Parts: sequence; structure tokens; C-alpha cells
Amino acid sequence: MKKITLIVGLFLASSLAFSQSKVVRDADGNFVTKTTPRKASEDKPTGKTYTNAKGEQFPVYESANGKLYVLRTSKETGNVYKQYLKTEN
Repeated sequence: MKKITLIVGLFLASSLAFSQSKVVRDADGNFVTKTTPRKASEDKPTGKTYTNAKGEQFPVYESANGKLYVLRTSKETGNVYKQYLKTEN
């Protein structure tokens, strides 16, 4: 049991060590955390449409991973979410 606890503790400590942010000096000599900007989502429209059972049409988008989805809006809250489509190959 002690070995497992030690292994888990070392694993967590090493993962924290690698996830620390980089600190650099700016022009004034102050220390600033260097952040890497996140890459924007590369989702793109396919030019095709999806028609549901009610006859409503939605434009189809392709995610950066190649999955197809449509943007839907919740009637209660008005939140926009992605509805992924299952396709047959």
C-alpha cells in the first residue's frame, strides 16, 4: 500500500512540475508569465445542409477532428450547442 501511495504521489508531483508556466522578464525588468495562445478552432462549413424530421434545415460544419455537426439552439435557455451527426460509411 505504501508503494502505491508513493508511486501515485510521484506521478502527481511530476505532472505538476511539467505543467508549470514559463516566467520571463519584460522590457522593464518585471517578471511576467509567458502564455502560449490557444489555437482557434478550425471548424469550417461544408456547404451541405442537414434536414431533421420536422423539415428544418441546418448548415453542416466539420470540426478540426473531421466530425460533422450542426449548431442547435435550446428553446428554454437560448444556448447554442453542437449536435454531432452519426454518419454511415
